[in-house]
Amino acid sequence: MSLKTRCQPFARYVQAAKAEGYYPYFRPLAQSWGTEVEVNGRRLVMIGSNDYLGFSHEPRVMEAAVKAMRHWGTGAGGSRFLCGNLVMHELLEERLAAFVNKKKAVVHVTGFSTNLGAIACLLTPQDIILCDRENHASIFEGCQASRARLVPFAHNNVEAAAQKLADIRQKNPHGLILLITEGVFSMSGDLSPLPELVQLKKEFPDLLIYLDDAHGLGVMGPNGRGTVAHFGVTKQVDFIMGTFSKALASVGGFIAADDEDVLEFLRHHSRPLIFSAALPASNAATVLGCLEVLEKEPERVARLWEITNRVHAGYREIGLITGDSKTPIIPIHIGDDQKAFAFARDLFEHGVFALPAIFPAVPRGQAVIRTAYMSTHEDRQIDFVLEVLSRLAKKHQVRAEDLTGREQFLSRGDFPSQSLRI
Repeated sequence: MSLKTRCQPFARYVQAAKAEGYYPYFRPLAQSWGTEVEVNGRRLVMIGSNDYLGFSHEPRVMEAAVKAMRHWGTGAGGSRFLCGNLVMHELLEERLAAFVNKKKAVVHVTGFSTNLGAIACLLTPQDIILCDRENHASIFEGCQASRARLVPFAHNNVEAAAQKLADIRQKNPHGLILLITEGVFSMSGDLSPLPELVQLKKEFPDLLIYLDDAHGLGVMGPNGRGTVAHFGVTKQVDFIMGTFSKALASVGGFIAADDEDVLEFLRHHSRPLIFSAALPASNAATVLGCLEVLEKEPERVARLWEITNRVHAGYREIGLITGDSKTPIIPIHIGDDQKAFAFARDLFEHGVFALPAIFPAVPRGQAVIRTAYMSTHEDRQIDFVLEVLSRLAKKHQVRAEDLTGREQFLSRGDFPSQSLRI
């Protein structure tokens, strides 16, 4: 079979969806104001962005990026290992480590490359990885690259993780075991049961815990210091990974820990770090600017939660099924993929930008509209979105009263281990 023959059916499927007006992805944004965007000459309210604190349009943050670009140029000119390591990178690592209350941090050029590089270089084929089935694709790529034995456990199921851990220890008394989970899961908005997971260390004291807090950093905990701070378990979590592409309004990622020797090893062995061009100074300065504003203005996080609570209440009043999210990520249950595409198309036509998540991002037949809100949304925008959702929920019959009650909401029975998370 030729490569064209292999790819052609999918390409034709996408072309047909575009022709019928149902294809919702890769929409080119002509301009963005944060809470609103322009697409094809139309201005829409954005409720699908991960820019949780609205920092991407904060004037002080943008000015910090411009100043750094003028000082260091548009690119670093090489990898950090060779010629692209800037003073800005070193300063950023110090600030990030302090922000999450760890001794040291190592910055990578993306969040994906952070997980890929860290997991791949720290684990060996003799090691075991316990991994939540709903973890981000970058985590699974890192696990695969490490060649360690991968043992997935049911999403947020501490008992399942404990049982698998006991089975592993019985068969392999001395192997290194790394448990990987996320702080906030990007599709469901679920919080990790971190307090219960760290309790596993009492019975298995050599267990290492690695937390991907991409969607928790800047959102959860006092002053947005993350999910570990939210639960008060910073010391018990060995590795904290975070990204800059969500609440910190940039691009890049980092991993932080208290074991400085381990991070020194990682700094010299993470292949994505060594063989990728370094993060541009403007991106690093953006993150530093976000951290500075966040530390001075914790009310931004409070405003985010005020909006989140209001939206949760609004969704319930409409009758939407949203699950039990305790974060600014609020998925709306639709069910059928085609209905989800139609719902997203109608949202767009009514001036709201939000996209559907279908299999394999969610279980088969359990499509959702993924919504996420920002601290900079105005009350009038929330009013508008809720009014549109109310009308469309009736039209598409996705309210609780329209359904049989047998529908499943992001159940884990058919959830692929390497799902397409954002």
